[in-house]
Amino acid sequence: MSFTLTTEFYDCFDFKGKVYNVDMSFDNILLLFEMFDDGDLYEHEKVYFALQMLIEEYNELDLESHEESFELFKYLLNEFLEIDLDKKSESGEVQVKKFDYQKDATLIYASFFAVYRMDLFELKGMLHWRKFEALLLHLDDNSPFKKVVGYRTMKIPSEKQIGKEHRNHLVKMQQLYSIDERKPEERMNSAFDALSHTFKNTSKKK
Repeated sequence: MSFTLTTEFYDCFDFKGKVYNVDMSFDNILLLFEMFDDGDLYEHEKVYFALQMLIEEYNELDLESHEESFELFKYLLNEFLEIDLDKKSESGEVQVKKFDYQKDATLIYASFFAVYRMDLFELKGMLHWRKFEALLLHLDDNSPFKKVVGYRTMKIPSEKQIGKEHRNHLVKMQQLYSIDERKPEERMNSAFDALSHTFKNTSKKK
């Protein structure tokens, strides 16, 4: 869904002749991403938890099989979060992001408050995910969040170009703010790949 100043968010979909509402509040989507990265959950469990988190009338759903649940899950990700599991699985394309919603939570909170005077804790359940994304993307370059992302993504010049002291400072900042373990996009891709393989294998056995 493209984002324009005339955009209206119709966070609902039709399934078997009934209309269901989708919870697209920013905090719910962040919890969804955290759940995908939870190593204590089986992949098939994540699909059902995702449906419960996203669909407000989940208990009214008439789901007849694992495959139908997974297809609905894929539809919701594609339609409302622009995550196409089929396309990503075929192309291996990675959507690179140089931040982690969990690790950078304090930076994001502080930046929204400093730049927009918005308290994200007070906006839980109210601020739409797409609005949150747009505001996050266009934070001021001097905001705490953008500064840290800048350190992570910069290609550090040579000592000859900027001097030893300045270069050492940039190296130190890059190390200080590095994202531990795998990058968030790698973790998300692994989670989605595992989900795809789990349900594809289940279908083959039947």
